Amino acid sequence: MAINVLIVDDSPTVCAMLSQMLTTAGFHVAGIGKSAEEGLELAGKLKPDVITLDIEMPGKSGLQALPLFQKTCDAAIIMCSTLTNQAASATLQSLEKGAFDYIPKTEIGKSFTPEMLKERVNNAYAYVTQKRKGENTYKQSVPIASLPHQNVKAIVLGVSTGGPAALHKLFSALPVMPVPIVVVQHMPAAFVASLAERIAQQTKHKTSVAKEDYTLSPGEICFAPGDKHVLVKKMGARIFCGLSEEPKNLLHKPSADVLFQSAAEVMGKELLAIILTGMGRDGADGGKTVRTRGGMVLAESKSSCVVYGMPKAAIEARTANFEFDLQDMAAAINKIVTGKLIS
Repeated sequence: MAINVLIVDDSPTVCAMLSQMLTTAGFHVAGIGKSAEEGLELAGKLKPDVITLDIEMPGKSGLQALPLFQKTCDAAIIMCSTLTNQAASATLQSLEKGAFDYIPKTEIGKSFTPEMLKERVNNAYAYVTQKRKGENTYKQSVPIASLPHQNVKAIVLGVSTGGPAALHKLFSALPVMPVPIVVVQHMPAAFVASLAERIAQQTKHKTSVAKEDYTLSPGEICFAPGDKHVLVKKMGARIFCGLSEEPKNLLHKPSADVLFQSAAEVMGKELLAIILTGMGRDGADGGKTVRTRGGMVLAESKSSCVVYGMPKAAIEARTANFEFDLQDMAAAINKIVTGKLIS
């Protein structure tokens, strides 16, 4: 049975390109709405599986219309966004409010390929199917109180699809850590500064975007820029960042594997790595290096993942020490790093 997709966009060019790419990929374009209002009417009638929703439209914007679409039908919603600072803020808000993912509309048919669109729609459908079935069983792998207190000096984290909402939830619950945290979120460079700013505004954590030779400070969350790999380096007691274009042949830049491997080399058993929701397997190989060097790896359980790709790869490779639902992840991190339970 074909996956039904509804396109909501005021640009005839974008509608035509998306329609052609979706049809070629084997999806059924159930309808095209040229405004939020028209899209809502079609969503109510057609009950699609997946909706592509433009962020910037005359009348109601995609961000304003998102909760109305969520009430109208149970489709997975993929936002269409330009790669601008203004669009970045609206896109991130949409993701925090339950949109499944986003696509860069100005890159459709260029750097955003038909294969990428196919993968995104298939994952969106898998996500909404799981929601419809109510598959959300979760059993804590070990009691938080039994987790060991490690001498952690740095935390590294990798996340992709579903990341902005997951990071917001995690850092809202996590006390400020006595060690630096470095995050790789698969996201365009234009979006990363906005993401870091939103995390700082919405939680008690200080944030920054990594620069070459930037000192990593306790209590700070440092985000990899969206177009370079970030490396963790150490000289004496100083822990700092390096940026690199290499390796160029990886699917993701920045890459969690590159971050994890570089951090494991210099931090050894003083490193905690975390792998959250996302497509693909980025972080699994780097996590293996963390384990080999004596560090610890936590993975998000299937029950709370938007896409159970990256954590699944780490768990199947026996890279992860423990897996936790996102609701327990902050308490697990806090216990390992500080030895204390969150009250």
